[in-house]
Amino acid sequence: MKRNIYDLGDGEFAAAIAATAFAICSLEENAGSQYQTKTRRPVIRPAEAAPMRRTSTMNRKTSAEIVTITPAANDKMQKGISRVSRNAENKADAWEKAQIAKIRKRHDELLSALLAWENEKKMMAKQQMERRKNQVELALKRNLQHYKNKLARINHIAKGARTQAEEKRRYEETTVKEKSNKIRSTRTGPVTCYCF
Repeated sequence: MKRNIYDLGDGEFAAAIAATAFAICSLEENAGSQYQTKTRRPVIRPAEAAPMRRTSTMNRKTSAEIVTITPAANDKMQKGISRVSRNAENKADAWEKAQIAKIRKRHDELLSALLAWENEKKMMAKQQMERRKNQVELALKRNLQHYKNKLARINHIAKGARTQAEEKRRYEETTVKEKSNKIRSTRTGPVTCYCF
């Protein structure tokens, strides 16, 4: 269950405010000159707590400041501290928005770079496919021409073989007719030679 900060006792409330102020100061010191303020407020401690020693960072000397505040004065200071904490929250919100804007900008740049890379690769793949398609079409045309040439050569050879076979058939038929006419005229059978 979340505790409300105003439900704390006076001492606990003041200690919580002091811890918050100290954390904000240390964050400002670590964050750099962008978030540092010109004047530094000392850490506020309640009267019941032991006084705190803190070196002043403004003049960079080793002199220590001791600040003690009574509970009555604490109410007056709460407004100033809440203003400081609101400023810190506003700074934190501004820093968060700036960081998110940087992250989104980097993300957008990355996405645009990825999109450019993707488009380039797609274009190169399409060009390569077109080249291969053209090569395939050219190879297909060559193969088709080679096929037509082969068919023409086969037809030419077959035609020549047919004419030779036709001439041979005619020659053999004429030879057989001449022999049959000779047999008819001489009335003798064909001579077969059995030579060993």
